[in-house]
Amino acid sequence: MHKLKIWQISREYAGIAEAGGVKNVVCSLSERLADEDHEVTLFIPLYGCTNLASIKDFDIVSDYTSYINIAGNNYKVSFGSAFCDKIKIIFLISTIFIEKMNIYTYTEQEERINPSHIRGQGHLDASILEVLFQKSVLEYAVHFSLYPDIIHCHDATTALIPVFAAEIQKYKQLYERTHFIVTIHNAGPAYHHEFATMKEAVSYTGLTAAILGKGKNGPAIEPYLLAGFYSSLTTVSPWYADELMNPEDSNTDGLSKLFSINNIKITGITNGIDYGKYNPENTAISLLPFPFSPEKNIFLGKFKSRELFLDYYSRNDTKSKLKKSIRTINTGIEQFGYIENEKGCVFFSYHGRIVQQKGIDIWTAAIPTVLKKCPYVRFVITGQGTPDLERKQIKLTKQYPGKILYLRGYEKTLARLCVAISDFIVLPSFFEPCGLEDFIASIYGTIPIAHKTGGLNKIIDNKTGFLFQPNTSEILSSLLIKIADKKHENEHFFDDIAIEAAQYVHRSYSWEKVISDKYIPLYENIMKL
Repeated sequence: MHKLKIWQISREYAGIAEAGGVKNVVCSLSERLADEDHEVTLFIPLYGCTNLASIKDFDIVSDYTSYINIAGNNYKVSFGSAFCDKIKIIFLISTIFIEKMNIYTYTEQEERINPSHIRGQGHLDASILEVLFQKSVLEYAVHFSLYPDIIHCHDATTALIPVFAAEIQKYKQLYERTHFIVTIHNAGPAYHHEFATMKEAVSYTGLTAAILGKGKNGPAIEPYLLAGFYSSLTTVSPWYADELMNPEDSNTDGLSKLFSINNIKITGITNGIDYGKYNPENTAISLLPFPFSPEKNIFLGKFKSRELFLDYYSRNDTKSKLKKSIRTINTGIEQFGYIENEKGCVFFSYHGRIVQQKGIDIWTAAIPTVLKKCPYVRFVITGQGTPDLERKQIKLTKQYPGKILYLRGYEKTLARLCVAISDFIVLPSFFEPCGLEDFIASIYGTIPIAHKTGGLNKIIDNKTGFLFQPNTSEILSSLLIKIADKKHENEHFFDDIAIEAAQYVHRSYSWEKVISDKYIPLYENIMKL
């Protein structure tokens, strides 16, 4: 196909503005498309927390400032241009974004300044942020007369761009040759970014009730549903696409039923993994203390990394035996509990958001049952999220001293280390559009154990990991006990699965393969419409 001009529109991007898994997808997709000589431009807001370390040639676009009216207020917007490797980046610059210290939620620092900005909760002006960002992208294009072949919008925070382009008079003719894609990274109840009422939607968007009515879900107006009438919808695995189009699915607050009623098609493309950014053979890339290669049946570095980790976290008072390599990455992480290392221990980890969707209650309820039957099991938990679920993890560390370690917070190097030193990673998500943690774990020789849902179906049961259903603590604890017993009796029992899982991920899910096999055909088909 001919070389395309592709705009990626996202609120997050790896290394620049990091939040969830969207950052990795947008980054890897953009980089690999650029490697194929497509002209890729990323549009993203400039936040107070934006990391500019990897940015080159940053410059303010001084000849353009716009004022965008939202709900009766004018918001001043300007733009900055820069490069990150081959990717051109256009930063949306506005005070309302710059004052934010996190992408979607308030930080502890912001709560101290303003008690109404509660840590972990979404921004009170989220709807303004989203409409401002989306309209600014279109305004930029109009001012500079730049109309790409494809505008690829990521998640509900950008899903109204094709609607604005089609229904706002000043944009209608300008974008008639541009094709729009909206990728649904997560359609769970907390990720719709919907307007609560029609009145609110009209006020913020400036669109008419007749237009917005197509996105009605009870009293709410859904960006994803509206986007289905104006763009090609995709999601991050074929299994999740099936769930989204299933009217009986209960994990989307009614959105799946409306997709079905309106015959809206959703194409599922499983996310890839950029193996080169995790390669355990290269410690400069993996960020792990020692090199190893599960693909080649070389595990020594994995176990040496475990020894280092356990030497640091193996007692309440770690101050006497601090290891510099751990201490330097531990900044900002709160430690609860510790690990007693004994011969024959079996290590299970959880890394991710501590939120309801991830099945944290299932995990929390399963742990006591497992420890009662298998006292040699150790649990390593890292992540942050809902305060009450965080407190449950903290409580477990007190109930089972020496057997559970909870590291609250996020730091990339430490998160990778927690996964890499484990034998198994447990992923009891109630729903999971794609999942990246099973990929990363497999690369590091850590076998995934997951609820059979959505994108976690890419795990081949008993070959590259283990799947279980239904998602109950009884089923999970029973499986963990069975696996732990076999591992405890024979430390090499699951080596073949660990080797196959690492090879499988590298072989089948490289971004190069996903783009050549899936995204390029998708773009070609869309260009024919």
